[in-house]
Amino acid sequence: MTTSKLPVYFISHAGPNQAVDESTTADFFAKLGQKWTSLSEPTPSSILVISAHWEGDDGIVRVRTGEQNPLYYDFYGFPDFMYKLQYPSVGSPKLANRVLEILGKAGIPAEPETKRGIDHGVWVPLLRILPKPEIPIVQMSLSDMRGQSAEKVFSYHIKLGQALAQLREENVLIVASGTAVHNLRDLGTYMRSGQKVAPYVAPFDALLDKVALTGDQEERRKAAVEEMAQSKFLYSAHPSLDHLLPFHVAIGAAGSDKGKVLHKNFMLSLSESAYSFGEK
Repeated sequence: MTTSKLPVYFISHAGPNQAVDESTTADFFAKLGQKWTSLSEPTPSSILVISAHWEGDDGIVRVRTGEQNPLYYDFYGFPDFMYKLQYPSVGSPKLANRVLEILGKAGIPAEPETKRGIDHGVWVPLLRILPKPEIPIVQMSLSDMRGQSAEKVFSYHIKLGQALAQLREENVLIVASGTAVHNLRDLGTYMRSGQKVAPYVAPFDALLDKVALTGDQEERRKAAVEEMAQSKFLYSAHPSLDHLLPFHVAIGAAGSDKGKVLHKNFMLSLSESAYSFGEK
């Protein structure tokens, strides 16, 4: 007998303006929400989101354990109304404590967090995906591994995802929220140049496609770790690795499940690609 399990998603959450702007990515989020609300056998009882905008201090993964999810407006220079947007979702202490238990058994240092609100890597896309936040949401952090090699950082976050994979059989929808290509430093340069897309965006994005679409689990892991770490485009596409690491968590949680490319949008020095794993 095959145990039913929910799929895993990697989404590119793009900028805070996605909460209000009309765009192809906002349209994609709306369609994704329709897909999530129609999931059955099993139906999601809660959502676990791993956001690029939260790296646990000292290599410790943090997990929000609160019953409510206050918003953390972790962005600057936007119109005043952006800091008044609301997304009144609830948390799930039960799921948060389950995550802490799983990570502890896997030897991954993790601690509860009660003060920090959910950041825009969580609430901005979910505001478009599920405008009515009726499913409990728990946010957890990445592990801060600055100073470590890309190979070690990628491998560790795949291990993190592998530990979380069992939640898929417990009616938990795992959502990894980053950005497929994320170079804010170059945004202004390419905006002024009139060049629509930076030359490193498409080739590095193609590497994410390769990883996602590889069927063999070991080959997928090898491409996600070795090929990405050795890519000449890595640090152009990701001057810091934070927005790429949720993808590795998703790869770990996916196991050998079939990947799909759900969305593409290249803009200047960004790619807003999205993927699913294990969709029926």
